[in-house]
Amino acid sequence: MEYYAHYDQKQNLKQYLSEHLLAVKNIGETNFVPSVSFQEISNSELKELIKNILFFHDFGKYTTYFQNYLVKNIHNKYKEHAHISACVAYLWIKKYLFNEKENITKLIWAFLAYVVILRHHMSLEINTFFDNEKWGKLEVQVADLRENIDAIVADLNDRWPVEREKILEILKVNELKEETLFIYMPQYISNRFKNEEWYFASIYLFSLLIDSDKLDSGTVQKKQMCFVEDKRVEDYIKQKHKNDTHTNFVNEKNNARKYMIRTLQELTSEQIKNQHFFTITAPTGIGKTLASLQCALYLRNRIKKEMNYTPRIITAIPFINIIEQTQKDYEAVVGNTAHLIVHHQFADFGNRSNGDEIIPVERKLLEVEAWEGDIILTTFVQLFQSLLTDQNRLLKKINKLAGSIVILDEIQSIPDEYMPLIGAVLRKLAQFYGTRFILMTATQPKILQLGDMLLNEKKEEPIELLKNHDKYFKNKKRTKLFPLFKNEFNDGNEFVEFFMKIWQQNQSALIVVNTIKRSIEIFNLLREKQQKYKEINDNIKIYYLSTNIIPKHREKVIEKIKKNLENKEPVILVSTQTIEAGVDLDFDIGFRDLAPLESIIQTAGRVNREGKKGEGAPLYILKIDRDYEKVYHLHHIDRVKKLLADKECIWESEYKELVEKYYEELIKSGVSDKSQKIWEEGIIGLDFTKLKEFELIKNIGEVVDVFVEIDDEASVLLNAYEDIKRGAWGSETLCRIFPMECKNLDIEPTFFKKRALLQLLLKKMRKYIIQIRINRALKNPPIKFSARNGIEANFYWIPKNQVEEYYDFETGFIDETAAVYIY
Repeated sequence: MEYYAHYDQKQNLKQYLSEHLLAVKNIGETNFVPSVSFQEISNSELKELIKNILFFHDFGKYTTYFQNYLVKNIHNKYKEHAHISACVAYLWIKKYLFNEKENITKLIWAFLAYVVILRHHMSLEINTFFDNEKWGKLEVQVADLRENIDAIVADLNDRWPVEREKILEILKVNELKEETLFIYMPQYISNRFKNEEWYFASIYLFSLLIDSDKLDSGTVQKKQMCFVEDKRVEDYIKQKHKNDTHTNFVNEKNNARKYMIRTLQELTSEQIKNQHFFTITAPTGIGKTLASLQCALYLRNRIKKEMNYTPRIITAIPFINIIEQTQKDYEAVVGNTAHLIVHHQFADFGNRSNGDEIIPVERKLLEVEAWEGDIILTTFVQLFQSLLTDQNRLLKKINKLAGSIVILDEIQSIPDEYMPLIGAVLRKLAQFYGTRFILMTATQPKILQLGDMLLNEKKEEPIELLKNHDKYFKNKKRTKLFPLFKNEFNDGNEFVEFFMKIWQQNQSALIVVNTIKRSIEIFNLLREKQQKYKEINDNIKIYYLSTNIIPKHREKVIEKIKKNLENKEPVILVSTQTIEAGVDLDFDIGFRDLAPLESIIQTAGRVNREGKKGEGAPLYILKIDRDYEKVYHLHHIDRVKKLLADKECIWESEYKELVEKYYEELIKSGVSDKSQKIWEEGIIGLDFTKLKEFELIKNIGEVVDVFVEIDDEASVLLNAYEDIKRGAWGSETLCRIFPMECKNLDIEPTFFKKRALLQLLLKKMRKYIIQIRINRALKNPPIKFSARNGIEANFYWIPKNQVEEYYDFETGFIDETAAVYIY
């Protein structure tokens, strides 16, 4: 008899079950790296455990009930395969790997194997899910497997020789009814035997299984990790700055980068093997992005030499708007020598090939979501929300962290309340997965120290790669802060009057406020000063930037400002926090509404960025109608006010000392209640529902996506969306957007291709989407998308012929009450 794992008669796609089991085992074994290490289980035992999980994960598909469902489309309640597979795997591991030892630790590992197989098509939970109905199903399935035992063993022996008697032995699933320790194991490991190790073990095993399973099902071939010389970074920098006349600035960046590489070169073999944390502390504009990449490439090649495996490099960045420039730099450095994956919600994974090979869109999506590359560029949300979740899709990539080098850029962007939690998670990833971290920022927070406080443990100290960083801070006199807290501005009018007294017509000015409502008010007031009162010269461009305008328009605004600044044409930019990180603009003067210290210093990094404007370019810190209370926790703001209250001005050379005092105050405040709760209940207590309380991006009110059909391209994308939803796969619109994929779209695509095409289309649509709080859009509510042509969608819509009613081309979504804005 032939047994199938996957069977699609329409597409003529078939995969034998034994072939699938062996392929998943091989993929998982390849992904396992020697740096993974847990307590009381040897590396060889762990590897064998993983092999058994992978091989037995779909064993239940050998039932006649599943085969009839798959091949003949006969539905029945006994076709489910995960539970019987989980029971069989547990018994095999207990009997033949651990030899029935009554060792509680080993039985916990066997139980985790049971759980990850049971849940491998669902979200992850730690439970046995046993009731009388499930026992009844298992008995029927076991009887069927016993009846066909000879055919099953013969099929298995084609791929992985097994003994008939051993298979019969592990079909004694009824034994589990009497095994008290098994039935009550969820309570044991979340109470009596609780330990954070079980959380990190369970998500690792779960991730390794579902990743290997989906990669094989999607026919993604494993690739060898590629060698990339760290010198490529140096070559790229030389090329990038070959025409730069500001030689002092370039030399300073090069000297700092070379110092970091020398620090790594001086490390002994033992340090390379055992050191997991590195820091890069340097002021803005010192070239941390490329320096950290070169450090990671050098470290990667040393690890290959010392430990005989090649780590991935995973760079996580706090904000999507930083990624585009970083991606360009990374692509220029690695070229075709390595596989670069860019993974965030707007990332376009289309139009990519591997040499002469055209990669199908469904494979591209699988590679991106599985982080199946040499270098991964992603966001904090993708990284940390994937580590603290029960969701199958997000957990899939977590096994790729094992043994990797993770660069965390602008680590201070993590909210204070989560710093102890994230610090503890980083410590445990280093301990259990062998992950290495490069933490880089101009304002190095005490994230590891806070993590150690949560863990109540003292761990290794990080190695600072730029040990002489004080020199770079002390020499910096590009900017200075002027705290103006004595006078609070009651509204935008009062601020604009102050601005007009300070600002000079030949200066480029940056104004950063805390809410969209305030930013629009100030922008309109400045426009009025220019157009009505003629107090601002007509040749000065006034720009607006916030998440209230569609990404396509934000990109255009940034490009226009860059050109103006390059041509030394004065501009005024009114912005929200969108400008703070990654937007490489350079103004003469800045104004910042009160915010946490790291946000203030980030804004200062957009003023006199390259030091070409002399010394002491001012950034005024002020309070506009207590807007900060709507965005930030008051205790964060109180710390800033306390630090800045008595200072008339603060030079850039003093920023580092100021930041250290800020984080000393944070340390004194102890571990936040939120971090403590998620760690104790979610991670140690293995209550995955508690992890839902972790939100890097707050879901404020009823936030919805709104698609602005503002031009012909937007219309084409919506037409394509409707075609996909209708199943009109060969339509002219779809062929226009996906020309490479259009050849076979007259045939109904596979599930994987449907999902990949829809995902790729949605990413293209993102440049026309804004977010609002729909339940507050009383006067100007957007329209449900189904009103367009009857196609349902989970986003709202602004029709092309009504754009002017809803959307201002300069300031975005129109709402007179300002209630819909997300700050």
